[in-house]
Amino acid sequence: MGGGGGAEHGHGGDFRAKVWSMSGGPYCRPKHWRRNTAIAMFGVFLVCIPIAMKSAELEQRPHMPVRPIPSQMWCKNFGTKDDYEKEH
Repeated sequence: MGGGGGAEHGHGGDFRAKVWSMSGGPYCRPKHWRRNTAIAMFGVFLVCIPIAMKSAELEQRPHMPVRPIPSQMWCKNFGTKDDYEKEH
């Protein structure tokens, strides 16, 4: 059931060296992985920071939130609780 009587079957050895995987297998240690990771993280931040700044610029809330929201600290569109009470 396991195939013919070939010499490569069942005679010890490390089969993992012959197994291919996208992650590089059990002995994966690509060259310059620290540099590549730093470049990738820099790219992520380079894309995400302008998006976050634009999001904070466009953020609006018609009602005062029930509990504090972290973006209230850096968003300029928020007033204080007293400002909301004066409007309504």
